[in-house]
Amino acid sequence: MRAGPLSNSEVIQTLNENFVNTSVLLRDLSELIDDSEGERVSLFAKTLKDHFVYPVDIQVLSPKAELIMHQPDKDLPDKNRTEYYLTLLTAAAKGEAVNLTKSTQTLDLSSGTRLMKAMNVFRGPGNGYQDYTTVEIDTTPFEQGGTLIIDIQVGEGEATGSFDLFAGDAELPTEGIPDGALASAWDISPGDTGQIRHPFTDGQKFKLGATGNWFCEKGSLNAFLVRVFVVPAETTETDASS
Repeated sequence: MRAGPLSNSEVIQTLNENFVNTSVLLRDLSELIDDSEGERVSLFAKTLKDHFVYPVDIQVLSPKAELIMHQPDKDLPDKNRTEYYLTLLTAAAKGEAVNLTKSTQTLDLSSGTRLMKAMNVFRGPGNGYQDYTTVEIDTTPFEQGGTLIIDIQVGEGEATGSFDLFAGDAELPTEGIPDGALASAWDISPGDTGQIRHPFTDGQKFKLGATGNWFCEKGSLNAFLVRVFVVPAETTETDASS
């Protein structure tokens, strides 16, 4: 870490401006938990130990010792470690946690669910390619259909984001223009927002693909947050948002 992310000036500035920084050896946590330094220190030490992953673990706690972010150092990628770490810190400073994986997230919307959220990262794919981080959206409970609305917020990282909505059984492309997309929101700059709206006639599943656009540096990163909800066909949008 000291030879990588912790030697980067932007990382150091982010740490100093947003966090109270400390390091603790695993062997010292038991003594701290035993209240050698007071009840508050004991609470923080217990949270750290409960989530610790050998040999080096990165954790961000709230002032109430609640875990905000947890990232084992061994799970940081070999490439772009500094960018990944900075993305983690930027989100954690806002009290948010980022899932730095390519695993698919699923949002299962139901008739009683007004809003669901997913947060992850996307990467610059290189000119002419796609490198989607996927969010699956299940609207099958809405048998009469409605309008799927996806509010998109792009983080403050380097990459500009493009987002494409596909049918649930579609195979997401890895290169070329995504002609099979049902709806898209392209070229959302860092710090900006966008929206995808898609009417559907019966409950079904969708895939939302998030990727860097073709003009950002290949391998560059950014975080994204999507807020997903459905306006049922039998209601008005005003009624659904009230």
